[in-house]
Amino acid sequence: MIDLLNVPSLLTIQDLGRFGYRKLGVSTSGVMDEVSARLANYIVGNPDNAPVLEFLLAGPTILFNASAVFAVAGDVEVKLNGVPIELWRSYWAKRGDVLEVETLRSGLYGYIAFAGGIKCERLLGSCSTYTRAGLGRPLKAGDRLTLGYTLLTGKEGRVLPRELKPDYSAKEKVIRVIPGPNLDHFTDEGIETFLSGSYTVTPESDRMGYRLDGPQIEHSEKGADIVTDAVPIGSIQVPANGKPIIMMADCQTTGGYAKIGMVARVDVPLVAQSRPGERLRFKAVSVEEAQELLRRRERTMKAIRKAFEGEARAYKVSAGGKELVAFVEKD
Repeated sequence: MIDLLNVPSLLTIQDLGRFGYRKLGVSTSGVMDEVSARLANYIVGNPDNAPVLEFLLAGPTILFNASAVFAVAGDVEVKLNGVPIELWRSYWAKRGDVLEVETLRSGLYGYIAFAGGIKCERLLGSCSTYTRAGLGRPLKAGDRLTLGYTLLTGKEGRVLPRELKPDYSAKEKVIRVIPGPNLDHFTDEGIETFLSGSYTVTPESDRMGYRLDGPQIEHSEKGADIVTDAVPIGSIQVPANGKPIIMMADCQTTGGYAKIGMVARVDVPLVAQSRPGERLRFKAVSVEEAQELLRRRERTMKAIRKAFEGEARAYKVSAGGKELVAFVEKD
């Protein structure tokens, strides 16, 4: 069990989301950066979908009321009982220990995973907080959370190699997108503007959508409105003002603005971790390229999970002047 002593910004319980209810108008929700959250879970020996704490920019201060193994994912200073500790590494906390998580140096969302996960009431099959629908609520100082039971032995001291840690520090990121599906609502010049321009994340962005500012995208004679249809996470709507909106984890399930593209799933975390004021550029890829990028990422995630579970070994190698990590499965 843990007590939240200080909660300086938005802090919620999230898992990978609520699936199967979009046809009823219920958002998927879930973690904004699935890569960081899943890696944090792997480090403490959890499955992908174990509930974690997601904090926006500034992390909480936590009092442990019992032994627990935890890991913090993000670019942030962290202290256990006043002593700085490493990120992306699991630690054993004892009863009475205090964890302090400061403000992120880069990126927008950080994660804290606990071995065994966080016990919570599953609503529509998920622990994810979706405040707009009243499914869960933001956490506050004074809240007490119960951790799931698991054997802690052997789960401390596990470290994610530096080469595998996500890096969200770039102030301008290239986001791969699949053009469409409403390209007939844009002029050729409008599409060229979208793919060649640089767009700034605005302060009006949140878990529902990231509003961008930059060169105005020109619509065709069909205009900005379409017959309302599905709005998946990562879709890029362009309303009448010509400024794109990227739909994120808490987005609505349908919408009536023309969509100029869909962010490749592997790059949704890059968008999520972009702060207001940082810039995005877009690069067109095919459906097949986006699928191959996702397959490649998932092979890496599977190998990392197996390495932490003792089913594979990780080796550092040098190739082309770069330090890489290679995985070899055990017999």
